[in-house]
Amino acid sequence: MRSFIDEVVSSLYGRYGDDISSLNLVFPSRRARLFFSDALSRVTLRPVWQPRFMDINDLMQQISGIACGDRIKLVTELYKVYSRHHDESFDEFYFWGDMLLSDFDQIDKYLIDADVLFTNIGDLHALEDHLAYLTPEQIGIVSRFWQSFGAESNFSDEKARFMSIWRTLGTIYHEYRAALSVQGLAYEGMVHRIAAERIAADDLPDEFPAPESRYVIVGFNALSACEKRLFTWLRNSGRAEFWWDYDDYYVGNADHEAGLFLRSNIREYPAPLDTGPHGRFVQAKEVSVVSAPSDSLQCKYVHTFLEGLLRRGLKPDKETAIVLTDESLLLPVLYSIPDEIGAVNVTMGYPLRQTTAYSFVERLLELQRRKRRKKDGTLQFYHSDVVGILNHPYILEQDSVRSGELIADIQRSQRVYVEAGRIAVPGVTDRIFSAADGWTELADYLQRVLACIGGLPSAEDGPRRREFFSVIIDNLCQVGTSLRDSGLEVTVPVFSSLLRKILQGVRIPYEGEPLSGIQVMGILETRNLDFENVLILSANDDTFPGNLAAGASFIPHNLRLAYGLPTPMHHEGVYAYYFYRLLQRASVVHIAYCSRSDDKHTGEPSRYIYQLDYESPHDVVRTQVPLSVSLAPQHPLAVPKTGEVAERLYAFLDGGGRTFSPTSFYAYIECPLKFCFRSIERLRPEEEVAEEIDLPMFGTILHKAMELLYTPLLNIPEPGRQIRALIGSAAVADAVTRAVSGEYLRDPSLGSDEYGGNVLLVRDIVARYIDRCILPYDAAHPGFRIEGLEQSVTAPVFFCLGSETHTVTFAGTSDRLDRLTDGRVRVVDYKTGAPKTEFRDLDALFSADSRQRNAAALQTLLYSMMVSRTTGSDVQPALYYVRRMNDPDYSPLLVEGKREVFSFAPYRDPLQAYLQTTLASLFDFSEPFRQCDDRSVCEYCDFREICRR
Repeated sequence: MRSFIDEVVSSLYGRYGDDISSLNLVFPSRRARLFFSDALSRVTLRPVWQPRFMDINDLMQQISGIACGDRIKLVTELYKVYSRHHDESFDEFYFWGDMLLSDFDQIDKYLIDADVLFTNIGDLHALEDHLAYLTPEQIGIVSRFWQSFGAESNFSDEKARFMSIWRTLGTIYHEYRAALSVQGLAYEGMVHRIAAERIAADDLPDEFPAPESRYVIVGFNALSACEKRLFTWLRNSGRAEFWWDYDDYYVGNADHEAGLFLRSNIREYPAPLDTGPHGRFVQAKEVSVVSAPSDSLQCKYVHTFLEGLLRRGLKPDKETAIVLTDESLLLPVLYSIPDEIGAVNVTMGYPLRQTTAYSFVERLLELQRRKRRKKDGTLQFYHSDVVGILNHPYILEQDSVRSGELIADIQRSQRVYVEAGRIAVPGVTDRIFSAADGWTELADYLQRVLACIGGLPSAEDGPRRREFFSVIIDNLCQVGTSLRDSGLEVTVPVFSSLLRKILQGVRIPYEGEPLSGIQVMGILETRNLDFENVLILSANDDTFPGNLAAGASFIPHNLRLAYGLPTPMHHEGVYAYYFYRLLQRASVVHIAYCSRSDDKHTGEPSRYIYQLDYESPHDVVRTQVPLSVSLAPQHPLAVPKTGEVAERLYAFLDGGGRTFSPTSFYAYIECPLKFCFRSIERLRPEEEVAEEIDLPMFGTILHKAMELLYTPLLNIPEPGRQIRALIGSAAVADAVTRAVSGEYLRDPSLGSDEYGGNVLLVRDIVARYIDRCILPYDAAHPGFRIEGLEQSVTAPVFFCLGSETHTVTFAGTSDRLDRLTDGRVRVVDYKTGAPKTEFRDLDALFSADSRQRNAAALQTLLYSMMVSRTTGSDVQPALYYVRRMNDPDYSPLLVEGKREVFSFAPYRDPLQAYLQTTLASLFDFSEPFRQCDDRSVCEYCDFREICRR
């Protein structure tokens, strides 16, 4: 294969010989320079100086006499000008201000008259003379756009806001450019415009162009108005020649988007006569389109592609390219390359955001973002941030035992916020778990911590880690310097966002020889380069070409179209050229795309694949990467009651030390295997601190608040008067606050003024339930005395196992015990869930069908049994469903069939019989613990993954 670069080198060296070193070569990409030098070394007969390489920005800066400024500095200067016209904080402005700067950049690169652009239909009649450079069609587009806005009196808030900013943008544009000029600064478009204006005014600097200098413009495609003015001057001065990398297949077709820009470029800036043939695209090629059901399988196809080349006797080298349109696939692609391939050159660099070093910085930023101080000044950190730091590899490698102990303590204590004193021990963590309040303190804090970690003894990745830290600190210093120089008041969130944005765009270059081995590159890096074998990955339409040019801009699409600014059509033309140019000289072309559709991807192949199918002369072979799914037959799980399982089960019998709670007993009825996992094997879900107040915690808070409220009322006969006095009182709010602080936040000293929004909301809901439901109901239904709160109750149950009689003990804690005036004891169970007091009969409560069971009813009856045995009194079970207690017809009594349960006495003996039968089954050691058949039970089970359900 004879590449485009080879043709350029051959022609130039043939005409200039060793004097080729006097040329100035302008390429659109830096990588093309390496390949040019390599091609030149193959044709020269003796050592020669290489030509001078440059890019468009180099030329523009030479002519304008000004260099581009730092991006953050440019945005802060733009804000200073913008804030003279609009009252908006820098925090609100920054991210859309960056977009506005990009708009100004394009306005200048395309030599748009900002005064004409930033106008409206009411001003157009007065500006007709200035619109002479627009065609009637373009003027019509502008007019229709502004007419679509309608009368200003009918503007929506959004339109009014848009217009208020739009009317000032012309002034802001001029003031901003003037402010930058005073400081000797410019953005890229401003540099280009100044250079173009100096060219038009024939006001070139003395040093440009150098005497007898010649320029070779190689491989450009889409040109801005400034670039065209420069190229026109170079052409007219006879100092330049132009080389265009194209194929007649798309340039010769006026409707083909790949030649959108080149058709006019070739006409306006003709190339030398010896540029070689331009009909290679139609030559025979192997074109294969591969559909993969996932990104991982698409990456694995890299292995298949390269092995296929090896089987043909082809050694993949620098003429083989793997092109990523989605650069996030870089790492899985590298892991998919066969070992026998040898050298690999990665052109795009390793993304810093995927390094452990960057994840550590993210952890530090989050740690500082969510820290807080108590009223007494005690510093606290959010639990998940603390655990994330302690679990980070950089901390674990220093003292994994201590880190594990601290994490276990946080999870065990269920502390949402952790005091710095509990975790900050002398050394690394002492520096990490300290406060950085302002953005300058945060910048210094990050540097201190990174310097500390970088200086510690580390594993084999130490040098690489220090390199990553060095890059992070350099960028951190750059951001800090820019913000300090701006003189603006910057908040910590803005500083953190700026730092993230910059670090996420940093790539660490790979070490290697760029001219050896297969080339792994992004689509932009393929410009001017040709390869014999090409594999393009992620050729989905939403990524290739995608719709990048239709992104954020303050200039509406219609106006961009009318004034000749880049539009989605411009973007599509550019990417179509990248695609067809890459294929035109290749012999083997494989194109892979992901066929899966989800919330991020459509699964639609790129439009270029369809074009190859329907328009190109090539036979496109379609293949699929198979997804083999082999499901092993699923057998019901069972755990035999032998060995250690049997020993642990025996501990429940005859005073062996273990007891049944109503909850654990119901777990056996629900699913014997669930009971085994929970009560025999004592498996527990991974302990985590509750991020928010979930339903169980909500119930715990309500239970604790009621205990605190009613403890002073214990054994007071007819406490209705005292209960009525509690309604709406400060005592309720105080009890709920104490319950929230103690049970959820695990810090009884906290007051409600230190709660977050969600905690305040839950506190108010619990207080409302107590004030409007529980207290009014108790006050309106006298005839009781509160006899016990959170009281422990137990009861033995005898049953027969073969010829032997055994005993098990049921134990639990009752929410509340009331002594009624007729001598019965009412067992009150507070419930915060959906009300369900009905059950068909006792047989239904022990049924294998979950639709018939009522867990709350059975558990309340079991509590009633224990209280009856403990007190020797008859018992009335009662379920206080707080959601419904203010209903006029509400009753807390259980309902069997259609009959309310006023007394436990009729259920004492039948319940005993059901318990004995169930216990005999539970302790039948010949029957294993089996999975239940009712899969609805598994939906929220903690062990569903173990059971493969």
